[in-house]
Amino acid sequence: MIKKITFLLFVFCATSTMYAQDMDAMKKSAMRDAQAACDATLKEDFKTLLTYTHPNILKAAGGAEVMEEYLISTFNQMKAGGFAYQVAETKAVSDIVKEQGEYRCYVENYNVMTMNDKRIISTSYMLGFYNETTKKWSFVEAKEMKPNGTIISYFPDFKTSLKIPENVMKTEDIKK
Repeated sequence: MIKKITFLLFVFCATSTMYAQDMDAMKKSAMRDAQAACDATLKEDFKTLLTYTHPNILKAAGGAEVMEEYLISTFNQMKAGGFAYQVAETKAVSDIVKEQGEYRCYVENYNVMTMNDKRIISTSYMLGFYNETTKKWSFVEAKEMKPNGTIISYFPDFKTSLKIPENVMKTEDIKK
């Protein structure tokens, strides 16, 4: 009897350790993929950025090509108006949860942008979805997944236990 209990405890401990290692690896991959999306934004490499965009968003937009054209046009308009990204960094990844048959997390991003004589500093959040087949994360803007968000409708029956913080933004004058 003692041997059986010892064996079961060993199996439980080994399984728990493997699970923790898997979650740690998934967190690291979420950080890697979220930072790759930030880097692509800074470089205006929209083809790469869209590989980290959730497929439901791409489908709703009419496909990656349509979305890429939209992003190019939008960024050109913003630049013409004096807008520029200076910093886009992923700072943290939440715990990973498995819900509705998929792994999810949120990531915290830190952004610094300028617009004419103003600096905009923000902390924003993206909701990450893990694709177990490709071993890659895709993201959506977390605030838009709230009940009154603009993209929640593209995710039928979406529910999450993740408590995603609110975005924070401040502006300051650029001293010359």
